[in-house]
Parts: sequence; C-alpha cells; structure tokens
Amino acid sequence: MRSLLALALLSFSLLQAAAASSPCRTEKTTFEHGERITDPLPHTYLNLADLPSQFSWEDKDGQNYLTPPRNQHIPQYCGSCWAMGTTSALSDRISIMRNNTYPMVQLATQVIINCRGGGSCQGGNPGGVYEYIHRHGLPDETCQNYEARNGECTPIEICENCSPKNGCVAIQDYTKYWVGDYGSVRGPDKMKAEIYARGPIGCGIDATEKLEQYTGGIFSERKLLPMINHEVSVVGWGVENGVEYWIVRNSWGTYWGENGFFRIMMHKDNLAIETECDWGVPLLKEPNKQHQVHKQQQQQQQEYKCSCVKKSDSVKTHVHTPEPHTYIKLEDIPAAYDIRNINGNDYSTVNRNQHIPQYCGSCWAMGTTSALSDRIKLMRKGAYPVINLSPQVLVDCVTANNSHGCDGGDPTAAYSYIYENGVPDETCTNYLAKTQSCEPENVCRNCDPSGKCFAVQKYTKYQVTEHGRVSGEDKMLSEIFARGPIACTIAVTSAFEQYTGGVFNDTTGAKSLDHEISIAGWGVTSGGVKYWIGRNSWGTYWGEAGWFRLIRGVDNLGVESNCDWAVPAAIH
Repeated sequence: MRSLLALALLSFSLLQAAAASSPCRTEKTTFEHGERITDPLPHTYLNLADLPSQFSWEDKDGQNYLTPPRNQHIPQYCGSCWAMGTTSALSDRISIMRNNTYPMVQLATQVIINCRGGGSCQGGNPGGVYEYIHRHGLPDETCQNYEARNGECTPIEICENCSPKNGCVAIQDYTKYWVGDYGSVRGPDKMKAEIYARGPIGCGIDATEKLEQYTGGIFSERKLLPMINHEVSVVGWGVENGVEYWIVRNSWGTYWGENGFFRIMMHKDNLAIETECDWGVPLLKEPNKQHQVHKQQQQQQQEYKCSCVKKSDSVKTHVHTPEPHTYIKLEDIPAAYDIRNINGNDYSTVNRNQHIPQYCGSCWAMGTTSALSDRIKLMRKGAYPVINLSPQVLVDCVTANNSHGCDGGDPTAAYSYIYENGVPDETCTNYLAKTQSCEPENVCRNCDPSGKCFAVQKYTKYQVTEHGRVSGEDKMLSEIFARGPIACTIAVTSAFEQYTGGVFNDTTGAKSLDHEISIAGWGVTSGGVKYWIGRNSWGTYWGEAGWFRLIRGVDNLGVESNCDWAVPAAIH
C-alpha cells in the first residue's frame, strides 16, 4: 500500500515538474475582487436539451465571427497564453455583439502584458485580464503591436506613435474597449450554454507533449492527474461518428494543428479542458476618441514627411487576363461601394499601424498587403480563417527597384515578390517595424521556452495569379468593383497628416507621390461631392478610425495616377 502511495506521489511530482517546465497559465482561474455577474447566466435560461449537436462561431448561419489566428511565440518565446486566449475570445465577442460589422477589432494583448493585467511572459492568470479591462479598458493593436516581451505600463506602452526624427510619443486620444460582467464556468453543459449565448470562452488545459505534436483529427489524451498550464479559447463543438468534441483555437500559429485549431473529445474532461474556463462580456460603449489632434500629436504628425515609396516603371508586372475596365460598363457600377459594408457584410481585414513599435517607412508593404488581404477575405466570402498577410516578410525580402525595407520600397515589386514566392500570414512573422535579413527564420519562425528560435518548414504561402497597374478614375472603379481594393500612391501633405474626418480636398496641388494606401471603395455626399474611401496605415487613432475619404475624379493628392492590383490565387 505504501509503495503504491509512494509511486503515486512520485508520479504526481513528475507531472508537476513537467507542467511547471514552461507553464503560461496558472492552474486555477482567480479574480482578485471576485466574479462580476449582474445578468443571468446562460445555463439558467437556456434549455440545454435544445442546444444543437454542432455549433461554431467560425460558421454560424454562414457567417464567420472569429478574429484572426495568433502566435504567442514570435518574434521570441513568451508565455502569454493567459492573455492570448482571453483577448482572442473577447475580440470574437466584440465581433458577435456588433453583428460582424466593421471594424474588426483585435485587442492589444501586449498592453495586458505590459500592465501585468494578470501576469507576464513568464505566465499568468486569465482572471486578471478581465479585471484589468473592466477597470482600465484596452485599445486595439494599432496602439500597441504584440512584441512577446515584458514591457512597462506607461502611457507610451499603452498607445504610441513614432516619427522619423523624434522617436515615439504617447497618444492621448484613442478608442478603448471594456468588459462588464466576467466570471468562470465549468462542465460541458454550462460551457455550451455560455458559448452559444455569448461567444467563445477561455479555458485552461494541460498542454502535453502529445498535444504539441497534434496535426489533426479528434484529440484525446487521459491523464491521471492533469495539470493545467495553458490557456486556449473554445469556439464551438461538434460530433463525428458519434464522438462529441470541442472546437478549440490555440495561439501557436496557423502552421500548428488544423490551421491553428484543434478538436478535442468532449466529456471525460480531456486534459482538464472542462475544469477551468473563463468568460467576459464586452461593453459596447461609444468610442472615447475625440476628433481632435493634440499639439504634441500635431508636431509628431508633421514629421511624417518621409517618402516610403520608391516607384519605377521598370518593375515587371504579370497580367494574364482581360482587365475589368475592358468588360465592365461604367453604367453598371454603383454610385457607392465600400468593402466594409457589402450587403451588410464587412470584408475588410484588421487595421494597421506601420509606425510602431518604432518608425518604419513600410507603407509600400502595408498598403499592398492590406488590399490583398481584403481581396482574399472577399474571395472567400469572409470564411474563417481571416488571413492577415505578413508585411514584415516584404520589408525583409523585397529588394527590387532599390526597395530597402523600412527606408521605403516599390508596391509593384511587393506584388511581384508575392507572385514569384508567396507570402505567409502574420502567425509566421508578425510586424516588427524594422528591416531584417531575408532568411527562412524571418519568413516563418517558431520559438521554444529555452529561447531558441528556428525556421518553420511547413506553412501556408499565399500567392497571386497576376498583378498589374491601374490609373484613372473609371479604370479604378472597374478594378475595385470587379476584384476588390487596390493599393495607390499619394502625395502626403501636412493637412492630410492632420486629417480627422470628412471628405479631404487638397488645395495645394500636391502630386509628389510618396506614400502608399489602399482604396477600398467610393461614395457621394448628400451635396453631390464624389469621394474615394481609403485605408491608411497610421493606426485607428488617425482619421476616421484609420480610414479617410478623399475627393474623387480630380486626381487629388495624385491618388488616380499610380495604383497597383493583384489577384489572389484560390485557397484550398
């Protein structure tokens, strides 16, 4: 009897040691001030017997409500699963509460780490995330990119902007997202009710070596004494050959598992996944951003004047099929079109900020990848996963036409590179705002707890079947209407840098093309003024939540002179 007890204790000790070797989540979810529950919980008012046998927020009534996949382990290893799982679930819930309308919000996980809202890169507790967001609010990632490091909880490391000359400053006006109620849930029935009624939940799990090696299928692993050491988000459930399973999103990149997901057998508490789950309810407050520019920001913005486009007609295009203006009649093009609202559906991808965590003249990579990512989403009718192509790979690898990463580059050369080589999504290489060498590890990487990073050998590359140039209002209208957003080069003026809203009209006659944006639609004001709808890469605290409207038909800022388009290859 004693020998059996000793063996059990030894086994328990070994399990503890294994779980503690690189844990990124505490075993138990705790709330420093207790749960906050003011509304009835879903399991108290839903008839559990009426819940469907299969349900997932990645395809609910033909709509995908899930935000893009994540990778906590790049650009270096960081045990931030406790923050990744919770902010991913909350970002999804914002999408659900807003009925999948624009904008897609990707909450800033890095701010949670910087402010120790539950932990650090050495691990943490999901409960602290909800309490932090409830008390302080949280911006999106255009305020603070994910850097996989322990930062400081200072204004500049919550929301920042950087210029070529004077470094980085804290932004004063930006949108925060909040949490109202939050708490914990356990057990299959209550978990199902919570997911069905309000959206994905975070759950603790014992991330075993077997799970790390998962490549697909319904996973099952029973342990005598599972030790929770990792946080994931559960987005739904299903059944296959009579086996019920959870649909789970991990934060280890899309090259892991089933595009970053895994399915795990339901019931029997596989790897303790039904033991410690957590949830939060986003508050859809009016944005707290003021449409004003502080003096400090104004000075900062006036220093943007730094050409990030090096364009030349010498870069080869690859046009293989008739262009839309050759077969679309102008009278068939609608008076208004907006990628953010096509028959009630938002086909735009996440907004970007090229200037953080330090200044980088990467607009040429941002404008092209944003337009192409939108086209992929449009082509796939918004289906999961939402693909954010990696502008960092272009910054590192495109050298044609004197392109030099953060010192500027050629948008045509960017599409030519993708045509010839393909480009991964951002779970392979996230945006770092610096120029690196173009080597396999900088194209797609993974990092382990020892601090070692290495090149991933098998990952998805996204390519284009053709790409070319377009200019002139009518041809631009045809191209966008037929195939989606395009990347265009404009002349940036001080007035444009300080833009806060409305239809912009440059009166200086500026035509010195030095900045790349994407044009994603058009419209007409009630007063009959025609305008383009453009997306910038200066963060959502700039302009109209990162977007702008520009007078159309008169080549204002040179916007109708030099644009690029690319057609994404079919994705299987």
